[in-house]
Amino acid sequence: MNDTSPFPYHESVQAWYDLFLKVALERKAWPVDEYAVAEDFGEIFVRMAAQFPNTAPNEIGEDDWAESFLPKAEELYSAAEELNAKGQAQEAASAYMRSANVYRLAYFPWVHMATSRSDAKRYAWQMDKVAFERAIDVGQTFTSELHWLPWQSSESKGPGRMFIPIFAYLPAAFETPRAVVLIITGLDHYHTYMLEQITKLTSYGLAVVVTPMPGTADSPITGNIPSVDKTYWTTILDWIESHHEGLDAGCVSVWGISTGSYWAIKASRFLGDRIRRAVSQGTASHYTFSRTWLEAAEKLAYPLSLQTALGRSFGFYDPEDFKSNVQQYSLLDQGLLDMNGALVVGVNGEGDTIFPIDDQRILLEHGPGALLRWFPHMGHNGEPLSSAWLYQFWQDHGACNK
Repeated sequence: MNDTSPFPYHESVQAWYDLFLKVALERKAWPVDEYAVAEDFGEIFVRMAAQFPNTAPNEIGEDDWAESFLPKAEELYSAAEELNAKGQAQEAASAYMRSANVYRLAYFPWVHMATSRSDAKRYAWQMDKVAFERAIDVGQTFTSELHWLPWQSSESKGPGRMFIPIFAYLPAAFETPRAVVLIITGLDHYHTYMLEQITKLTSYGLAVVVTPMPGTADSPITGNIPSVDKTYWTTILDWIESHHEGLDAGCVSVWGISTGSYWAIKASRFLGDRIRRAVSQGTASHYTFSRTWLEAAEKLAYPLSLQTALGRSFGFYDPEDFKSNVQQYSLLDQGLLDMNGALVVGVNGEGDTIFPIDDQRILLEHGPGALLRWFPHMGHNGEPLSSAWLYQFWQDHGACNK
């Protein structure tokens, strides 16, 4: 592990704003994007620091956290609607995305419509989607579609028939079916955070299909039943094959980002004969899924409680319960790492303290191996240096005729 000194932004709401969010806003980096405006958050955190003095962010209730952001988000959304009504499309698109950034922080670091217990966070997620979709409608050059894929598993809890959400984005003009990049989003960022990736990849002539990892956003399941995975991912590939007029089912790559990396590795094994490669960025595969790691990483780079958010994505509301059962989610212990599969390309920063860098190294030692690209001195996902490398990678290798 890298330096295990606690990161100071865990100490209080004020420290979280001063030492984490302000830096992210200056860099236009996770958990915000280029449309975020620093002033929108300054006034929110003045009130939060007064309401929760000397309180660690993890100690604030989910509804209390979310409700601190909602008035400003609603104000910004209304302003975007006014711009749109006046026909100022580009200004409206930016304003919608500005409001989406505030909604996104309201449900940060996790929401799942099926299992979240916070009404305020579920509402923030719904409005984040609305704002993002409005921005796409008025300001983008690619086409977008939402599909709910019927899926049934006899082993999953709850209703037998469920629906997997996928968002398909294609270049505005194309004459032949496009190579596909299937993005599996992570623990705390979903399709509404993918505008940069979607815009870049469609500009290269690629089609982009985005789906949330299990246990987040609108996925119908959590990650707590490993045996349902294969049919979940084959359902998505079957849909891609059925839309042959715009999507080249013979040229599909998977890109799992952050915790989505875990599911990308699974997809590489389950769909090995149907996909070209799986890019696993910021990999969680084996060592992450241990009490030792989760407790060591609890106050490191991840800005809120990693064990709580990750546990909830696997269907555990009690972190202690999750840590007692977490080993079963190791891909090594499940036998998946030793299966044959598609090529895996691992990308991360050597200084990652959210997921251990050894979770990528172990990919070299099992199954078909992997190609690794590590960025010295960078943290989780290898950002910011990994972005330029990944975009060049997709531009050079995304299409099968290259």
